[in-house]
Amino acid sequence: MAGAWKIGGSTADRVSPRSRRTPGPICQPQDGRDHGSRPSPGSIFGRCVRALRVMIRPLMHIERINTDEGLEALLPDWAALWQRLAGATPFQSPHWLVPWWRQFGTGMPRIVTARADQTLIAVLPLYELHEPGCIKLLPIGISVSDYIDALVDPAYPEAADALLAAILDIPGWQECHLPDLPPDAAFVRAAAPSRIAETRQSGPCCPVLTLPADPDDLATVVPRKTLRDVRQAHSRAESIGPIAIETADVATIDTALDDLFRLHEERWHERGEAGVLADRAVRAFHRDAAREFCAAGMLRLYRLRIGDAVAGVYYGFQHGGNAYAYLGGFDPELTRLSPGAQLLDYAIRAAIGEGVHEFHFLRGGENYKYAWGAADRVNLARTFRRL
Repeated sequence: MAGAWKIGGSTADRVSPRSRRTPGPICQPQDGRDHGSRPSPGSIFGRCVRALRVMIRPLMHIERINTDEGLEALLPDWAALWQRLAGATPFQSPHWLVPWWRQFGTGMPRIVTARADQTLIAVLPLYELHEPGCIKLLPIGISVSDYIDALVDPAYPEAADALLAAILDIPGWQECHLPDLPPDAAFVRAAAPSRIAETRQSGPCCPVLTLPADPDDLATVVPRKTLRDVRQAHSRAESIGPIAIETADVATIDTALDDLFRLHEERWHERGEAGVLADRAVRAFHRDAAREFCAAGMLRLYRLRIGDAVAGVYYGFQHGGNAYAYLGGFDPELTRLSPGAQLLDYAIRAAIGEGVHEFHFLRGGENYKYAWGAADRVNLARTFRRL
């Protein structure tokens, strides 16, 4: 296992930081999903119901948001839409994207939304970036987000096509780049509008481990050698001092992140590099996002102590039956104790205990991910150019 691990995360798309005011926390809406019974979609009655729903469906309205004030005003409805979509990831939530915008936003937001009968049903959060000879539309959250997609209510699948068509009404841009679309993304299926040339390219692999229902069955999906190595590392650590894994809460987020930043930096300095967390704006973003995720119940920030030393930190998220291992760091002087592997073992078992079905190692094909039994899923990048 690498000494300081970022599960994915190229800095190729990084933008210049911009200072912003920081309003209050994003509101936490209640689950608004419809849990009622539905007719079988294949039955004649089911087809008639679908046709009737299309006939009486409220008119869809497309809106554009081009100001910070408009973005802030959108937050309650945006958070409510994200909350009710079972397949949405933490990287699509305003809890993640708004802190990104406050730290890295350049130019103006170019957010496209769709509403039906005043209810928000889709959001495509873009922004405008001026580069020499080219004005680009890029997704808010680019570079630090391992999965990118619009939020689209599955009851309105046509909204994805409508959002994509609406970017033609945004003036001035020459290229719209949408990287890191996971295989099930709404924008993988959305049809490109006319008057746009499109290129598609396979993105980075994102290994995923399918979890059993019981932690005692972990050996059915994780190679036994990996589990044996973790047990042996744990025994070696116990010979040095007591072992404790602490879960950060609102009172300890900052100190846990301080340890993460320090350990991550130490390992990168050994390689003669600054590392992905060297930028102050990046650190500020993660502090803001971690607080938002903690308030939303999604933060999984674990700190491993061996004796009196902080041996490693795991920084991940959990939502909708999925766990996401985002970033980690460990003390390079304790490599032989495998603190990173011990933390992953703890995070995976804790996720199973909370009913998680999939453990996402996120971007990158590092060997240690496959040592845990993860299998690749490949993201897609779509790039559009005006004709």
